[in-house]
Amino acid sequence: MAARTPSRPHAIAKSMRLRRRPEFLAVQHGGRKFHSASFVAVVLRRLASEHATPGRIGFTVTKRIGNAVTRNRIRRRAREWLRRHGWAPAGVDVVFIAKEPSAALSSAGLAGELRRLSEKIATC
Repeated sequence: MAARTPSRPHAIAKSMRLRRRPEFLAVQHGGRKFHSASFVAVVLRRLASEHATPGRIGFTVTKRIGNAVTRNRIRRRAREWLRRHGWAPAGVDVVFIAKEPSAALSSAGLAGELRRLSEKIATC
């Protein structure tokens, strides 16, 4: 009998995630940047025919920021914020790049930074 993977009802859908390096690079090279104290958001609008599709989100935390435990903690907290708030504008790809100050933020502080940054993105 084959092993079945458990369902993940709270996971972010694959259609809402940037998953491959070329997808991240396309956004980072062609997108518009928005800055906050702890993150940079790079936003790339997709073709008009793709506006009906949900937005896709990706998170990047470089090795300059702490050890693997710290980087994974930042990614987990950022994904949890996205999952809880369901923030993904249609027809847009967004890459959130963590800066060094993000390592010192609490969960609430990180959520506040991402909320403010998402508001900046929504106003453009």
